[in-house]
Formats: sequence, structure tokens, C-alpha cells
Amino acid sequence: MDVVTTDIETKAQEKDVPKWEFSCDMEVDYKSEKNAHIIYSALAVDKELQPDKVRRSMSVSNGKLSVRFEATEARFLRASYSAFVDVLTLATKTIEQFGTSMDV
Repeated sequence: MDVVTTDIETKAQEKDVPKWEFSCDMEVDYKSEKNAHIIYSALAVDKELQPDKVRRSMSVSNGKLSVRFEATEARFLRASYSAFVDVLTLATKTIEQFGTSMDV
């Protein structure tokens, strides 16, 4: 069965679906699976403020935190990446300062 769409339908579909033209990958080696998971858990609760414009996916493997950003525009990618790095830096400094052996 052939599917035929008109130009108007195609343009309407294109407006509704964001194009993730911009992307950036980051990997931080914590050399510890436990520390990488702590950082992952701390950062995973913060969702993107504009999920229709920016996507972020994270994973942990072999003590490394991997993060991929995708955005519809470069400015959204830059803003999301910059804000994430600020929080990542704070979480990393907290682990360095207090370690993971603290009793809670």
C-alpha cells in the first residue's frame, strides 16, 4: 500500500516534530562505579526544563558517567550543557570533599 501525503500535511508534521540537529557528548571518569552512580542519581532527578527542545540521556559504565545532549537549536544545547556542568561540578566537589564513606 502506498501512502500519499500532501505538502500541507508534510509541513504540519514537520512543525510538530522537533529536529534534533545539535548534539554533544560528555564522559567523566570517576574511576569508581559507586561514585559514578551517586553522581548519576543526584543529577537524574533534574529533568530538562524544555523537553520539547532539549533531550539529555545519561548512563554509567565502568566508573564513567556518560551524558548525551540533543537540541533543536544551538542556544538550547549551550544553555542545557552549561547548567548541567555547573551542577555536575558541585556534585563532584561534594564527593571529593566528603567522600562516600560518610554515615548518613
